[in-house]
Amino acid sequence: MSNETCSACATPVASYDGVFLSAEGGRRFLCSRCYNETIAEYLGLHYEHVAFEPVTLEDRDGIPHTFQFRTHLFSDQLSLEALEIGPEEGFAFSVIADAEQDLFVTFQGLFERIRRGLGRRHVAREGDGYRITDAGVVRGQITSDPDSVERMLLLIIDGKPIPWEALGRMVSPYEGFRFKLELFDPSEER
Repeated sequence: MSNETCSACATPVASYDGVFLSAEGGRRFLCSRCYNETIAEYLGLHYEHVAFEPVTLEDRDGIPHTFQFRTHLFSDQLSLEALEIGPEEGFAFSVIADAEQDLFVTFQGLFERIRRGLGRRHVAREGDGYRITDAGVVRGQITSDPDSVERMLLLIIDGKPIPWEALGRMVSPYEGFRFKLELFDPSEER
């Protein structure tokens, strides 16, 4: 995880905890605090930045997952995200709320979403790969493999990076079955 220095306050922060902006003078980086304060001032919003400390929670198998938090204002709304950090950077959760809502209320909703997410298991190890659990539902996030020349799809399921082809192998025992593929915003929970 790389660090960047904020163009406004000169504070070094992790690159995920800020925003790169393009301007006539080139590209610059603002930490989340400076970015949010600038947006709040521009929109005339009452906003007080809160930096949440990382939180470690265990999944249903007792494996710990540590999450770092970031907030971003956009329009009259706020996105609060929890990103897993550490050796297994996989899980990501987010909620969208009114920008002037109490940030601790928003955090509580995100915290409950994390707990529910860590309490589910969609795939289980089987031999060299994975199989779909008995629930028959797979939830995850679509991303891409940064090491792939072709920028192939990579899925994050149960916090684990799983290549698109592996999902194909997981569904192959269900040939002839019907399925429903539902896509929705990362801030939604279904």
